[in-house]
Amino acid sequence: MEEKHDWKRLCHLPMALLLITFVAIIIGGTIRINDAGESCPDWPRCFGTWGFDVSEDEQQSWYLDNPDEIDSRGQGKTYTTFEIFIEWFHRLWTGLILGPLCILQWVITFRKRREMPAVHRASGIALCMVIFQGILGYFTVKYDNIHWSVAAHLLGSMALSISLLWAWIRWMEVDGVLPKWMQLEKSYAIRKKPRLYDLSISTLLVMLLGSLVAAIEGANQACSVGTFSAWPLCHGGVMPDAAGMASHLHITHRFAVLGVGIWLITNLINISKDERTSIRPLLHAGVGFYMLNVFIGGAYLLTWDSKDGFVEHLSLFHLILGSFSFLSIAFAALLAKNSSEQEILLVLNEEE
Repeated sequence: MEEKHDWKRLCHLPMALLLITFVAIIIGGTIRINDAGESCPDWPRCFGTWGFDVSEDEQQSWYLDNPDEIDSRGQGKTYTTFEIFIEWFHRLWTGLILGPLCILQWVITFRKRREMPAVHRASGIALCMVIFQGILGYFTVKYDNIHWSVAAHLLGSMALSISLLWAWIRWMEVDGVLPKWMQLEKSYAIRKKPRLYDLSISTLLVMLLGSLVAAIEGANQACSVGTFSAWPLCHGGVMPDAAGMASHLHITHRFAVLGVGIWLITNLINISKDERTSIRPLLHAGVGFYMLNVFIGGAYLLTWDSKDGFVEHLSLFHLILGSFSFLSIAFAALLAKNSSEQEILLVLNEEE
C-alpha cells in the first residue's frame, strides 16, 4: 500500500478518540489518588448543581437535605474545590467530549457500513463501552466507589481502547493507507496471534488485580510498608502474616506479576529470534513498560511514610505504565489479527 501520512484523514478519528480516552483514564486516576471519588455524591449533577464551586457549608447543607447520600467516611467529610473539580471535569470530558465523538464516529461508519463493516462493528462496540462506562459511573457514585466498580471501570476503558485501535487499523486498511510497518506476513501472523492474545489477556488480568488491591481497604498495607521487608518479599518472607481477603489479594497480585513477567520475557526472547517485524518493537515496549512498572509498584510501597502515607503520584504513574504495557501488547495482537484475517475481511467487504 502507498505510504500516506496525512493525519487530517477521517480514518484517524479512532486514534484521536483513543487519545481522548487515555486522557479520561488519567483524569480518573487523578480522582482516585486524591481520594475524590465521592466528591460529587449525586449523578449526573454535583451537590444538586451543574457546577463544581460548592463551598463546605453548601456541601453540609446538601447532605442534611439528602441524608442517604452522606459520604462513606462520615457526615463531617467535605471536599476542596479542586477535588470536586476533577470529578466534575471527568464527567464533562467523558460525557460532552468523548461520548458525542463516539456517537459521531458510529454515525459516519454506519453510513459506510457496506464498505467497511469491521470498522462499523468496532465503532458500535466503542459506543456501547462509552455508554457502559456512563452507567457504571452512576453505580460507582451510588455505591461509594465499591471495589468491583473500580475494576469494572478499568476493564471498560481498556475494552474501549481496544475497539478504537481495531477501528483505526481496519479503517486505514480500507482507505489504503495502512503503513507498511503495520503489515505482517500472513503465515507469521497466524502463528503469533494466539500467543499475543494470551500475553494481552495475562497482562490485563494483572492490571485488574492491581486495581482491586488499590481499591480494597488494607490491601496495599498487607505486606507492611515503608521498609525493605515490604518489597520484593512480604514481611521479609513469601507470604503475608495477616489473613483475610486483602492480604490474599495482595499476594495473589504479586505472584501474578511475577508469573506474567516471566511469561512476557520468555516470549520476547522467542519473538526476537524471528525476522524483524512490527510485533517485536511493540512487544519490547510492552515488556519494558511492564518491568518498569514492577519497580514503580515496589517504590510505592517502600516510600510510604507514617505522616504523609503513600506517594500517590506513583500510583497514578503505575496506572499509566500498566495501560501502556497492555495496549502495546494488544496492539501487536490486533496487527496479527488484521494480517491473518485480511483475505477473509476482503471477501466479506466484497459480499456486503
